[in-house]
Amino acid sequence: MLLRKSVAELRPLIAPNADGHLPLTQRLINEYVQSHPNKKKPGQGLIASWDHSLPDVIEALVARGLDGVEVLVEYSTPGMAGEADVILAGQHPTTKDLSYVVVELKQWRKAVVSSTNPIAVDAGYDKLKLHPVRQVQRYCEYLVQHLAPLHGHPDRISGVALLHNARHEVASLFDLPPSSRGRLYTRDQLGGFEAFLATRLEAGVSGARAADVLCRATQYEAPSSSEAFSRVGSPHPVFALQKEQEIAFQDVYEKVRAGGAKSGRKRVFIIQGGPGSGKTAVAVELLRTFRQEGYHVVHASGSRSFTTNLRQSAADAAPRGKKSATEKQARKDYRYFQQFGHLPENSLDVLIADEAHRIRTKSNGRDVKQLARERGLPQADELINVAEVPVFLLDDWQSLRPDEVGSVAYLMERAKACGCDYEVLELPGMFRAEGSAAFRDWVTKLLSLNPTSASAWVPDGRIDVRLAESPEEMESFLEERIRTETAQARMTAGFCWEWETPENGELLLEVQIGEWHRAWNAKDEVKLKHVPESSQWATDPRGFGQIGCIYTAQNFEFDWSGVIIGQDLVWREGRFRVDRTKTHDKELKRSSVSDERVDELVRHAYHVLLTRARTGIVIYADDVPTRNALRRLISGTVSDSPLAKPKKKKLPPQVTEVEKDLAEQLTIEFD
Repeated sequence: MLLRKSVAELRPLIAPNADGHLPLTQRLINEYVQSHPNKKKPGQGLIASWDHSLPDVIEALVARGLDGVEVLVEYSTPGMAGEADVILAGQHPTTKDLSYVVVELKQWRKAVVSSTNPIAVDAGYDKLKLHPVRQVQRYCEYLVQHLAPLHGHPDRISGVALLHNARHEVASLFDLPPSSRGRLYTRDQLGGFEAFLATRLEAGVSGARAADVLCRATQYEAPSSSEAFSRVGSPHPVFALQKEQEIAFQDVYEKVRAGGAKSGRKRVFIIQGGPGSGKTAVAVELLRTFRQEGYHVVHASGSRSFTTNLRQSAADAAPRGKKSATEKQARKDYRYFQQFGHLPENSLDVLIADEAHRIRTKSNGRDVKQLARERGLPQADELINVAEVPVFLLDDWQSLRPDEVGSVAYLMERAKACGCDYEVLELPGMFRAEGSAAFRDWVTKLLSLNPTSASAWVPDGRIDVRLAESPEEMESFLEERIRTETAQARMTAGFCWEWETPENGELLLEVQIGEWHRAWNAKDEVKLKHVPESSQWATDPRGFGQIGCIYTAQNFEFDWSGVIIGQDLVWREGRFRVDRTKTHDKELKRSSVSDERVDELVRHAYHVLLTRARTGIVIYADDVPTRNALRRLISGTVSDSPLAKPKKKKLPPQVTEVEKDLAEQLTIEFD
């Protein structure tokens, strides 16, 4: 949040200076620069919004005698896709309860709704934008899900979109039905905007208490991937999709509703996003919605740990007496990429191919039927052919093995080869690492995944990034987080030690650094007392103490993550270099795999490991020169005091009732 003031305090700040800017705008520019770690200035679009949109909101409040209302400018919480332009805090005139109005401001003069997607809008930009009414609805729903004062009290918040430059030129935007959490006003409807505010905020009453409650609110953390998938049987939303997530969801939904391939040429949807961009949220809501509406939809992945975990989560969530039937159904609902080659064409309505960067050149293994072997199709073609609407979710920088070929370019190529249209959708947001897009970009530069060079990490007040001088120090710090914060923490490492089968019922201590010896997580199918199976390592509390490898850590996230950078990735001559002689990944040790491919895949592995954390990450490098280099790039150490942050909590039991409220789209008429 950049600024919090009452309407009475803001009113004198909206008279233009000699340079045409408002004193309020200059104040916001200064706050913006101070709140951004690289001290960058806001874009011209944001400045224009402060100059030209905010005054209309303040004047509307003044016109209705709402001088005591508190105005929160550029409000956000981790997990929101950007900032809510304005939140107004006050008292409801009828209920006398806390009352909040989220206001989305747009500078648009012209806009038209897409002919194929009712919530996508062409407003003259390079890409379609989310309908502003749907955007503010989703902001409201997100805040209800995640802020304690609103959770269980959804009637305390409403939303409105104000297009103060537009009139009849945006007529098609009114086709989206309004609700208590989202309605639209334009330049010729400012009187209606004022009237709406008066129905939600009481004149003559200070909004200070309401603003205090919101700013100090306990936050509930989003569900983990396994928790989210365990709730796909619910008729109520698990996630409040935002911006590009919502557009991607609606694009797929409209194609399925139209009949998929029966409505014309088959269309392949390719949804690309980096770590924490919301791919899981889109997958969950697609799966939940299509199941609810009776479509034959299946989720697939190339990860044994991920798929096994999802099957187990479904079984654990089953009512008493139905676990066996649920387990059987879960094996049908959650499958592996290699299990589709023998099925008839278009035998599924929808296939959600999650983590599609792990698609192989060809399907192999015991799950592959003889008919599939006879057909001999590329695995991607098998997945495209089996569904009326195939949906691929991927990150080009997360493939891990030499025969994993899933990428946006490859899937486009296979879609064309199969005679299909395709649509590529980008998810640029960041919903992990406390919403720190800066951290995601820093990791990308650090590992040279893009052409830019590594830079020092500048703390942004979101994710906590620290160095450890030893693995013992890292482990002790994470143990303290578990004890004092009830945090979920895990340690992972690059594949620089052998991963061996246990002997005599005990794990071997393969990961050895000096006097510190720890075991890798258990292998698939290994069952030992006091040790979770491989697929449960990321979610079972007993997983802490074993070191997770890349194959068990991918697809999961943790509050705190400890990452050991092994001897396969060392800092030399100002950048990270890959030493393939130090890897113990058998797939990468084959002489048939080129140095260039090994280099790429090792960097991908560390990209995954370094982007698992929600709250904080501790990094230790086994190589001394690498450790020295990282000291110059990361100032925080485990001996520093933890950041003081509001404690996040798990969602309380009444979540089902709240979700029910979120699902209802109420239309309310105002005088």
